[in-house]
Amino acid sequence: MYYKNKLDFYFEQYGTKIVVGIICLIIIASGLFLYIKINKPQQNTPVISGSNDTNTEVNVTNDESILPENLKALKVGEKTTVKVATVNDKGILTLIVGEKRIEAKMIGTDFTTMMPDAVYSLDQDLSGKYVDISFDENKVSNGYAMIYIYSENASLYNAKLLKEGKIILDSSISKKALEYNKLAESQAYAKQTLAGVWEY
Repeated sequence: MYYKNKLDFYFEQYGTKIVVGIICLIIIASGLFLYIKINKPQQNTPVISGSNDTNTEVNVTNDESILPENLKALKVGEKTTVKVATVNDKGILTLIVGEKRIEAKMIGTDFTTMMPDAVYSLDQDLSGKYVDISFDENKVSNGYAMIYIYSENASLYNAKLLKEGKIILDSSISKKALEYNKLAESQAYAKQTLAGVWEY
């Protein structure tokens, strides 16, 4: 077969393959472009309805407005007497303070790991009874009053639960907390004596 020039020769021999190759490259490039565009992380800015305050979450988390005025006025470690109305299955207490009811958690306690009778013991010891409570630096966290409870002989009830191995120490508690040493020592004792949750 006669070719006018080399270009005609190469096109006849390789033209179809070149065209197919170019089409394949275009398809692959288009696919990559679409994949990158679809999977690109969305930069959505969360919108807080009815507020321009960027610290709204923080304010809600530690908002002391849930506390009656007499509790707001308490200094760190200062005690006052309240009535425990109920205890739920997560160790959350409902306190009656004057005419107000507030939900509270005991500082340093973690009920995610507990003995089966932990809540029963708590209910028997506290429900319907008057107890002394005190606060640390942060009085409220995530909508709950954060409290220390003291039993009749002024011993720390939070520590009693830990010492008996009914529950474990909250790992997020600050070492600067008012009663941290007492709480940590109580759990250490439970571990050493294999009490409660530390039996095995």
